[in-house]
Amino acid sequence: MNVDELGRPWTDSGGGPIVVIAADAAEHWRGTLPPVGVEVPEGWIWGAAGGPECDYDRACDPPVFETTPFGGFGWVDVHGQPVLVLDSEVRTWFVADAAGSRGGILVRSSADEADDDPGNVPEQSWRTVGVDVISLSDGRLYMFDSAYSGAADPEQIRAFDGVGVIELGAGRWRVDFATNGDEVDFVRFRPAQGEQ
Repeated sequence: MNVDELGRPWTDSGGGPIVVIAADAAEHWRGTLPPVGVEVPEGWIWGAAGGPECDYDRACDPPVFETTPFGGFGWVDVHGQPVLVLDSEVRTWFVADAAGSRGGILVRSSADEADDDPGNVPEQSWRTVGVDVISLSDGRLYMFDSAYSGAADPEQIRAFDGVGVIELGAGRWRVDFATNGDEVDFVRFRPAQGEQ
């Protein structure tokens, strides 16, 4: 599992979107592998014409999506659960809220001089995109390169630049998005109303 020098979970991708998926749904993410039970033409490999639509294909063109100057946010469904899609190849890390509170913020930035402090995002900048609440029975989210297959155990996910594990806790979580003037994207997770 990836943790940076500050102890923050992080990941990156090899060129495509990053997915943020509930731990109990991660084993159902197939990346560029064909969906289970779908007829696959003999000799087919991902990227060849005439094959099945894979989870990675869906992540590259989610039905719910908002473009940002830097990339964008979207959602796809896997095994009946919403999966967050973060477009663009960029380092993504999670900043937990201060001790004693629950939640935190994903930060996506590639510019060394950019203001990537989530504390500097004005409250009026936060908005929802499609899904506004997710439910976590396990309490964890895995974030990794969408081209790779998931697994129940994050150590078994062989994704480009590894897996970041976000520990939120079981319950319902509100998901909000913001982009600042330096084109840094943020995703905020807070306990949903009644879950504090």
